[in-house]
Amino acid sequence: MKAPIAVAPRPAVPTIAGRRVTWDRAAIFATGAVNLPELLADVPGVTNYNAGFILAPSATGWYGQPGRVRVFLDGVELDALDLREGGTADLQNIQLWSLEEVAVERAAGELRVFLRSWRVRYTPAQTRTDITTGSEQTNLYRGFFGKRMNSGAVIQFAAQQFSTTSFRTAGDGDALAAFGRVGVARGRLTVDAVGTRYGRNRAATFRYVVGSTPLDNDAIGSFEGVDAVGYVRAAWGNADSTGFWAQALWSAQRHAEEGDSVAGADTARTVSQYVAMAGVMRWGARLTATARYRVLPGTGGRFAPAVRASWERQWFDVAVSAEEAGPDSTRRLDAIASVRPFPWLHLGAAHSIHTPEDAALGGPARTTSRAEAGVRVLGRWLTAGAVQRSTGRLLGLPVFDTLFVPIAGSAVPSATGLEAGVSGQVWRRFFVDWRGTRWPDGTPYTPAVESHTVLSWRPDTRKRFTRGDFDFSATLTHDYRGRAIFPAVAGGVQVAEGAGYWGGGIEMRIGSARIFWVNRNAAGKIYETVPGYLMPRLVQLYGLRWEFWN
Repeated sequence: MKAPIAVAPRPAVPTIAGRRVTWDRAAIFATGAVNLPELLADVPGVTNYNAGFILAPSATGWYGQPGRVRVFLDGVELDALDLREGGTADLQNIQLWSLEEVAVERAAGELRVFLRSWRVRYTPAQTRTDITTGSEQTNLYRGFFGKRMNSGAVIQFAAQQFSTTSFRTAGDGDALAAFGRVGVARGRLTVDAVGTRYGRNRAATFRYVVGSTPLDNDAIGSFEGVDAVGYVRAAWGNADSTGFWAQALWSAQRHAEEGDSVAGADTARTVSQYVAMAGVMRWGARLTATARYRVLPGTGGRFAPAVRASWERQWFDVAVSAEEAGPDSTRRLDAIASVRPFPWLHLGAAHSIHTPEDAALGGPARTTSRAEAGVRVLGRWLTAGAVQRSTGRLLGLPVFDTLFVPIAGSAVPSATGLEAGVSGQVWRRFFVDWRGTRWPDGTPYTPAVESHTVLSWRPDTRKRFTRGDFDFSATLTHDYRGRAIFPAVAGGVQVAEGAGYWGGGIEMRIGSARIFWVNRNAAGKIYETVPGYLMPRLVQLYGLRWEFWN
């Protein structure tokens, strides 16, 4: 075992029991999520908008606000560079399989997602193979290799090839992705270089009148291009350990179209970031300062300083942060707190004030507040909360329809949403995890009701297999999504009708090999999450993940 490769700071995340905020590498794959939006769907307040199966365009919203999700990979903020997206990034372009941890910060005004890339610590070579096949002529292959040298040097690389064919909705194609890391970690010093590349060839996407014939065979144009992110970093200390740490990195993020453009002359965009971070952790308190300088295409540079402080104790957690001139020239002030006066009672609150500095963004400062509580009853956590969202500006969803433009003013009224959840043991080795949200009818881009339920069975296999070389789990899922309106230009409205659908999955571990089967929309329900774009029916995916050493 060698010194660990440095990680970017992951903030303390005050939360109440029953709210999942972190996934390690094993948990990421155990969820059955194929991409990052599917994983984030387990977070109360997240709404995904999809144009079809895996390769088709998607968008993600936070409390019904498209684009209010920010993603940081090893300290590098991933910006929305595709002009078609209108500032609402397609998060499925971020390679979930190359990560070792996903953590979310449920600020009231936005969701912040902190990603840590896969690392290795051992000198024996670590290798892994993933194979997935199934419906929609889906075929996916992955390979991983990682090794630490006796000198502390590291070499890691991995690749994924994916293809699918969707005759009903199109938006299909093939993709090739790669991840690599080289560097050295000795003692408290880490110097490394990391790069990811995602190239894809996607066909045009069909748009339907639900359950009828295609309305538009080229609703979303075809795409052939590449998204890539890379950085070079020098770090001292560990952001997860007591004491002082510091990091400095340079990164570049690029989006380029290689086929015919439908987005204008600018088909390739590159953003560079220079980031310096330093912090200290002691006695449960953390203090972090970040200086981020972006070099933006056509607009010059932008400096975005940020500070964050948190304190974690046995019966309470609190975190505050302030950022100036983020990716959209907005000043952000956020506070999150949780209190645990009794082992069976948790209380939480969050408040955000986001003030647009750029006149082009429009609208006054937007404020969002959340209050929530969790009570443990007979070993199960029951949670409930309320979210108050002020008037403000909403980003549009032009990737699905150019009529879905940004809206502001009286067209975006204040709204109050409710959320609730249940998690814990049902009986013996059966467990339930349910979360739901409710918003007033007519809230833009926001389903009136969303519900996600997972019933799982996790038998104690160690009683029979004492060596721990066998494990098994099974899940039954139900999702419901209510009616949602999509405001269009000139006061028009399009509607996505609600629907409920079932699914499930099985995973079996034999030694270091995991065999899995996932079923989605088992009853073949016809439904949509964006008006006119049908979601896939009767999807089954199955395969193998096999990890071994030497």
